[in-house]
This record gives sequence, structure tokens and C-alpha cells, in this order.
Amino acid sequence: MPATTEIGLVAKLCTLALAVGLDVLALSVGIGVSRIAPRARLKIGAVFASAELIMQALGYLVGTGAGVLLGKIATAGSLVLLALIGAVMVYKAGRADHDQKFDLTRGPALLLAALSISLDSLGVGVALPALGIPLAPLLLTVSFTTTMFTLTGLSFGARLGERYETLAEVTAGSMLILLALFFAGTHLV
Repeated sequence: MPATTEIGLVAKLCTLALAVGLDVLALSVGIGVSRIAPRARLKIGAVFASAELIMQALGYLVGTGAGVLLGKIATAGSLVLLALIGAVMVYKAGRADHDQKFDLTRGPALLLAALSISLDSLGVGVALPALGIPLAPLLLTVSFTTTMFTLTGLSFGARLGERYETLAEVTAGSMLILLALFFAGTHLV
């Protein structure tokens, strides 16, 4: 493989990994304000990376035939889930029984969070064969960057949460809702 082809492939891999990672980073900051334990951070990182990998691999297998329709449906679904998570965070932060938080470290809440960030990767995965990006290097790159972006976002969010507790939770939930609306607006334009 010529050097220019390899450089082009690396550039494509890095660009896709960054795009996927920024989505994960935004959600992770919002989740991190609840000051999640280090062990749970690793679990969330692994779950988010796994969700991204599974969705991209599924999308890759589907191929470009149904890509446009599947991509739009996946994007809409991920935006709805993102807004739902944000709304639940805002609701729980304002409740008197503040001890019962929306626990994004396990169960249905973790699954919803993972789905919200990975559904759009299904659409991305569908386009990968047309871009000439081999699946194995992409999955390795995305698994690493998704985990790193998740851990970074959770750590940053935890620092915000230490200082501003309830305000940070309301702000984070509101940010998730605004992110969902912003992404919806960019997809409509």
C-alpha cells in the first residue's frame, strides 16, 4: 500500500474516531457531574465503547443499500434518547428525595445512555464500505478513543459536580437536552 494511501486511511480513521468521541465526551461530562466512582467510570467507558463498536459493525454489515434511511432513523432515535436522559436528570435533580438519582452506571439507564450515543454510529457504519475504511482498524481506533473520551468526560464532569452538585446536575441535564435539539437542528438543515 503506498504511503499516501496509508496516510489517507489514518486520516479517515482519526476523523471518524474524533467525531464519535466528541459525542461521547459531551454525554460523559453530563454523567460525570454525579461523581461516579472510578470503577464505575471504567464500566461506563467499556459499555460506551462496546455500544459504538457493535453499532458500527452492524452498520458496516448492512452496507450502503439502506444507508440513508437507516442513518436518519438511527440519528432521530439517538437524539430522542439523549433528550430523555437529560430530562430525567433535570427532574431527578429537582426532587426532594435527592438520594434516588437516575443511576447511569447500571441497568436501563446505562443502556439508554449507550444507545443514545451509539445509534448514530449505526448510520456511520453503513457508509464505511463506500469510504474504503477497513472494519478492524476502525473498531480498534474507535474502541480506544471512545473509552478515553468517556473517562475524560466523566472526570471533568466529576470536578464540576464537586463544586456545584444540584446546579451541575440540572445544568448537565439541560445541556443534554440542548445538545439533542442542536443536533436535531443540524440534521434538519
